[in-house]
Amino acid sequence: MTQATPIDEHPLMRPGGFERLKGKVAIITGADSGMARATARLFAREGAKVVCVDVWESGTPRIDQLITQEGGEAVFILGDASDRETWKRAVTTALNQLGGLHIVFSHAGVGARGKLHELSDEDWNRVVNLNLNGIRYAAQATIPHFLAQGEGNIIITASTHGAFGVPESAAYCATKAALINLTREMALDYGPEIRVNCICPGPIDTPGLSGWPPQPSRGDAPGGRETNDARRVAQVRGLHRQGRPEEIAYAVLFLACSESSFITGHPLIIDGGQTISTGAPPREWKD
Repeated sequence: MTQATPIDEHPLMRPGGFERLKGKVAIITGADSGMARATARLFAREGAKVVCVDVWESGTPRIDQLITQEGGEAVFILGDASDRETWKRAVTTALNQLGGLHIVFSHAGVGARGKLHELSDEDWNRVVNLNLNGIRYAAQATIPHFLAQGEGNIIITASTHGAFGVPESAAYCATKAALINLTREMALDYGPEIRVNCICPGPIDTPGLSGWPPQPSRGDAPGGRETNDARRVAQVRGLHRQGRPEEIAYAVLFLACSESSFITGHPLIIDGGQTISTGAPPREWKD
């Protein structure tokens, strides 16, 4: 019987070989799914050793196993990015097992549906703890090392929804907007030794984001994936499609490598045109 050829989950990803990250070690959170999974795989193809942190294991295969199969080097840590001890373990693993630490991609995040007055303390605190305290703990664990060695690179996942509001997403919008300005503030505090940037993805075709707001579970949202995908495509005014995880990964790679050496404090919007103004006033507007 002829064995079926496995379908590549990242068909837009090139083989690598430019070694843009040769000799670098990176920590990536949320690394076993979606955009961060594609980024970890791409970093490894470009020569980096990767500490892959996630709160769950995909088993499809797990990201460190996928990287190893392709000839790269990676270690997996099962842990929560909103937990200070997870960050300590990640840094210790990077330094002791992989020989250094140069790049942090803080990607893990979560959302909660609700207007501000409707959100429970549990939902609000869950979003704030992961989206904001996660980067705080990342900074506390990694910045002393970066300052001591005289270089470091931090990349944070914000969102286009941190640049404009969307209904019933108070906690998500608030924390993602905070991350954009925190990126600017950190760039001022820690330059020139450390560059700090963030990415602001628009609608990206990942299982975990097929519903809104983003949830830690990887299942499709109630209402069906097709309905959610169509709604998200309608938001993209320029390219009229959702993005691919690989397209985000290449943007993160650019910020992580020396080719972006004069960029810091920047929120890089990667949205296919979602945030482009139409230039037309709303229908109810009157002169």
